[in-house]
Amino acid sequence: MGIKEDVGDILNELLERAPGDISGVAVLRPDGLMISSVMPKETDDKRLAAMAAAMVGTSQRTCDELERGDLNQVVIDGATGKAILSYAGEKAILAALSPGNVNLGLALLELERTAYMVKEAMAK
Repeated sequence: MGIKEDVGDILNELLERAPGDISGVAVLRPDGLMISSVMPKETDDKRLAAMAAAMVGTSQRTCDELERGDLNQVVIDGATGKAILSYAGEKAILAALSPGNVNLGLALLELERTAYMVKEAMAK
């Protein structure tokens, strides 16, 4: 299998481990190109990838300017749900969508585990 398939399998495993807490997940390159995604039908993958890459890039620059160290994650808390963005190594960004009533602790724990798995898959 290739990287896209390997990462796709990891994303599907995440959705199975965290049903109800993660409603969609994607892995993209820092330049905004999508690698793999399992998102709800109404989500535009290309738009998500571009916005997530821009948000993570801007957030990392903010951390640098404010001397906060490397970026861990970005959590966007909207009226109907959350978007959680984090690095998965240097070559990938993990983007996840969650409902408003998400168990945020569980979701973050599962996303950290998934980011590590994606990082390992991307290193092959």
